[in-house]
Amino acid sequence: MGQVRTLGEIARHVGAVLEGDPGILIRGVAPLEQGTEGTVVLVAEAKYLDRLAQSRASAVIAPPSVRITDRPVLRAENPRLAFASVLELFNPLEIFPPGISHSSVVAPDATVHPSATIFPFVVVESEAVIEAEVVLCPFVYVGRRARIGEGSRIHPHVTIQADVRVGRRCLIHPGAVLGGDGFGFVFDGASHRKIPQVGTVVIEDEVEVGANVCIDRATLGETVVGRGTKIDNLVQVAHNVTIGERSILVAQAGIAGSSRIGRDVILGPQAGVVDHVSVGDGCQVLGQSAIIEDTAPGSKVAGTPARSVQEEFRVIAALGRLPQLLKTVRTLEKRLQALEARLGGASE
Repeated sequence: MGQVRTLGEIARHVGAVLEGDPGILIRGVAPLEQGTEGTVVLVAEAKYLDRLAQSRASAVIAPPSVRITDRPVLRAENPRLAFASVLELFNPLEIFPPGISHSSVVAPDATVHPSATIFPFVVVESEAVIEAEVVLCPFVYVGRRARIGEGSRIHPHVTIQADVRVGRRCLIHPGAVLGGDGFGFVFDGASHRKIPQVGTVVIEDEVEVGANVCIDRATLGETVVGRGTKIDNLVQVAHNVTIGERSILVAQAGIAGSSRIGRDVILGPQAGVVDHVSVGDGCQVLGQSAIIEDTAPGSKVAGTPARSVQEEFRVIAALGRLPQLLKTVRTLEKRLQALEARLGGASE
């Protein structure tokens, strides 16, 4: 069994107001439907109270607006944030012993901080810099002159190409490729000639990059991912793209070359952004939308091509009426044809 904590300890840790016995022992966190004695669950909204009735959890995290009287409650204005804090409390980040595995290959002129951890089968190329408390998991490749910032964790099979810079406290998930060539070609009349991609990628502090994400190096200059941005799995970021701070890119979103994504932007799943456009600060782009022109700050858009959500919903509603409208038009056409036939016969 892992750590056991009292409800009072948990309440103090997350800054919640406890309604109930502070001495109750909690051994972990559970999904609402699977809550058992000694666990705490989340009820973020009143609509989940029916599920809570079937749960045997010892305590609940809930907002002040949700009425719960059958068990202790940790009241929090932001219950999801409190839930995350409790998860962190019971699942602290694993600490690995520092050192370089004998089965890794580290260039003699690479710089590796003594507190860094390099697992087996890692390759660190010439002049690369690995800062304090970095963790490089098995089969990570770090290219020439690349830099990995303090406290960052690089999961297995990640490729970090030459000259790429990863900031502090970043988390890069398995299979991601940072600094692969941008997709740049020019037709010379007979074939597509490659345009050398000689720029780099800059990942600022506290960025999370999901599994199998590709972030291409710039043709010239930098492809930049701003501080605190979170990128889901299978996202493509093309050359010379700039992404502002704290943006969210959801699975399979794609951003074409030289586009600018503002701060606090949300790109929904499979959303696409064409090249050389700007998505304004705070813009929300719904899933499978296509951005083909600049998007105003704070807007919420959907569809292909993207337009305001209100307009897109009206279009979708109209599309649903098209079969009946087509049937009506065909009926009117037949009536018109019959009327024209009668009028033509009378005039003769």
